[in-house]
Parts: sequence; structure tokens; C-alpha cells
Amino acid sequence: MKKLFLTGISLLFALTLTFAQDANPEDKAKEKVTKLTEKLTLTDEQQTSIYDIVLEHAKAKQALKADASQSPEALAEAKNRLQETTDAQIKEKLSDEQKTLYDRIISERPKEATPTPTTPMTPPVEPAEPAQPAEPAQPMEPQQPMGE
Repeated sequence: MKKLFLTGISLLFALTLTFAQDANPEDKAKEKVTKLTEKLTLTDEQQTSIYDIVLEHAKAKQALKADASQSPEALAEAKNRLQETTDAQIKEKLSDEQKTLYDRIISERPKEATPTPTTPMTPPVEPAEPAQPAEPAQPMEPQQPMGE
């Protein structure tokens, strides 16, 4: 009975984690603006404009993830470009002091690993020219065995 109870609790916990990862873009945007407000002391006007920017970013990122036709490399590249665009738009709304703090936040952000291509990319191999000896080879003298 105890094992059944623990299994049920584990299953509920796993389901909760699964649904927690798929938060809607509005919640993600609110959470990000809240964090930025704490770190950058944003004004109410900045919060509103940055919320709009972050919300658009979250929606676009969700659309990218839903597009299964892209290769993992293309998806990672698109996410990076989207993040760079979003960062630039947010910087436009910040004061000079806040921009410095935001640059620090960006630099501390973990980098998403770009997936390696499934087929290894090898550079084209050029035919090697036959090696020509620089000096004529000299005949080797027979060596005498050691110990005689």
C-alpha cells in the first residue's frame, strides 16, 4: 500500500512539473518584467513597454518551438536572433545606468547550447601532392650488433 501511495505521489509530481514548463506567454512576460523591475528599478512606464516587448518575444519563441519543420541548428539560430532583437528593444527603453546593469544581466545569462549537426561537416580534402625528398637519400651503413 505504501508503494502504491508513493507511486501516485510521484506521478502527480511529474505531471505538475510537465505542466509548469508550458506556462503561457503572458505569465512568462509578467515574471520576467517582475525580475527586471527588481534588478533595474523600472518605472511604471518602462514596465508597461518592456512587458509588451517581452510578451511578443515569448509568443514568438513559443511559435518557433511549435514549428517542427526547422532543424535544431536553425531553431537555435532563430532563438538567438530573437533574443538579440528583444535585448536591443529593451535597451531602448532603459536609462544609461539601467543599460549597464542590463548588460551585466545579459552576460550572466546561460548560453543555450547550439546542437551539433547530425551529419559531421568535414572540409573538402584536396589531393596531396607527392612528397619529393629534399636531399638525395644516402645509403645506410650496416650496424654492428651490440655486445661484440
